[in-house]
Amino acid sequence: MGDAARLTWKAGAISAAVLSGALALTAPAFACPAPTELRATQLDRHFTEEKFISGMSKPLTSEGRLTASANEVVWHMTSPFDVRTVIAPTGITQSIDGGAPVAVAPGAAEMGAGIAKSMAVLMRGQWDELKTLFEITSPPVIGDAPWRVELRPHDEKLRGILGVITVLGCSDVSTVEIARADGDRETIHFDETRKAP
Repeated sequence: MGDAARLTWKAGAISAAVLSGALALTAPAFACPAPTELRATQLDRHFTEEKFISGMSKPLTSEGRLTASANEVVWHMTSPFDVRTVIAPTGITQSIDGGAPVAVAPGAAEMGAGIAKSMAVLMRGQWDELKTLFEITSPPVIGDAPWRVELRPHDEKLRGILGVITVLGCSDVSTVEIARADGDRETIHFDETRKAP
């Protein structure tokens, strides 16, 4: 190997070493932060939801917006119907097609509101609050893959309705999958984070 060839080879080897070192230094920036590091105080997320109900060939689809501040969570379905559910310390209300808010009676609507509130809590990274209601497990993350968190209700009555809630994400929550005890399930996809107005 001549001097010129040897210098070219050394320059290539040094360039490769520098490049690989740079990649090693920058790789963590692309890794997903742990779900416990989520710290959003306000939320404004567009969502699409698919409900898979036994006996129906196609899922029911809807879309809307989830917004949350320190004291209030709003789950606003805008399609196919306009239903705005507000969860606040004073109670849960719903308004349909822009109508006056009406207090939500206990039942399915209240459970849906509870799920909406839980999603707002987990998007903020407030996992300790959820531990009172759910057993929380998180399989190990391999490489730069998104994280996955599974929530199972502690309460026996709630387990009769809900199976497992699976939360997927990276720098933020991207998907929530809800498996119900009767075999029905729903999948909620959230768009990228947007700042609340």
